[in-house]
Amino acid sequence: MVMFLDLPEETLCLIAENLHHQGDRHSLVLSCRRLYTVLLPTLYSQVILGDVSNHTIGQVNQLFNAIARRPQLASAVRSLRLESWDTEDDAGDINCEFEYDAGLIGGLVAGTCWSTQPYDQLRRGNTDAWLALLIPQLKGLRRISICYPHGSEYVERMFVKASKEDVTAFPRLVEAFAEWYDTEDSIPATCMEPFFKFPAMRRIGGSSMVDSGREEGQPRITPFSGVTDIDLEMTNTECGFGVWIESCKALKTFRLNVGGEMISDGPDLVTDPLRESISLHKASLEAFWLCGESYQEDDIGWMGSFTDFNVMKYLHISISMLAKLDDNLEPTRDLVALLPPSLETLYLCHCHNELLEWAVDQIEELIESKALARLTSLGLEGYGPSEVHQNSLETMRKLEELDKRCAEAGVFFAASIGSHRVVPNHFVSLWPCS
Repeated sequence: MVMFLDLPEETLCLIAENLHHQGDRHSLVLSCRRLYTVLLPTLYSQVILGDVSNHTIGQVNQLFNAIARRPQLASAVRSLRLESWDTEDDAGDINCEFEYDAGLIGGLVAGTCWSTQPYDQLRRGNTDAWLALLIPQLKGLRRISICYPHGSEYVERMFVKASKEDVTAFPRLVEAFAEWYDTEDSIPATCMEPFFKFPAMRRIGGSSMVDSGREEGQPRITPFSGVTDIDLEMTNTECGFGVWIESCKALKTFRLNVGGEMISDGPDLVTDPLRESISLHKASLEAFWLCGESYQEDDIGWMGSFTDFNVMKYLHISISMLAKLDDNLEPTRDLVALLPPSLETLYLCHCHNELLEWAVDQIEELIESKALARLTSLGLEGYGPSEVHQNSLETMRKLEELDKRCAEAGVFFAASIGSHRVVPNHFVSLWPCS
């Protein structure tokens, strides 16, 4: 034990931070006076607040009072996860005890842009208001994940205020993620726009979001943000995330899994504006993932050619959005003419079984042409009525031949054919931000 205590403080902290369970860190901190002094901040490195079965004001209040009295603890918080919290609608039902110290609050925020606070809501125990006061104090915050409840007001206002009046409020924040608390409905994508203005931001993501309502004719945004990665699950967009994508100076990865009817009543996806937004980053975009299907006519459901995306390495997209279907739902473009020479991984999803034979022929042509000299991984995901592919013995034979040809060319090939749509783990793990 003596030799352990003789280790440098930096080494002790590294050991504590690599303990996976908070209980283990807590036991280590309480084991002796030196470890308590040195390692106490490690208990605050990863903070999770919120429990759907209890009001969160107690947790938030304790954390606020701890960091207000020991400012070094505020800098120790690296990751913050907000799983649930009480809003103004819930504040009247709160019956747990919490501490309200007006002097402590006033001293912490005096002279800052946070000096105007909804003190009446703080006194009532509105966790939404307390969080809006607490979060800006966490100057060492690297990552934040927010599960927004119904009625949230003050937390959203705080981020907007910070982005307009004090962009240095989150000097080390690199990654932000937001989602809606319920399994249906959504939050507007606008709630994440303030994060693009914080100086260290690099990755923004979300789930159960809707991107809609951008004013027609709104001028294009001059790029200003250092965000390089956008990752979205269960999300619908009418506007192609124009505000997000245009804000980025050099976007590297973009992933969107469309949410459908559970997320919004409007269109799941309108490809025209997304195609226009993405085209702004032809010189920087390394990976693009769009999981959704479109059998729209003409250009409405087409994402266009990717041949001039000069550094793109990873492409995951549906056949219909890449090959452009005509009025008879027949492909009108050859794959070899749509893909960039820099591509290393290609995954073709949502290939309806009626298009399967065409897709196999196209991939075979692609391999034989050697147009993609850097290609190492190739996937094909088919779906639809099982009788379509079970009766097509010729197509199955071609798939087996294609597998052999890919192996000879040094390309890993995986096909998921049938009524179940499955993305092999191999391709998920290849995504740059997984």
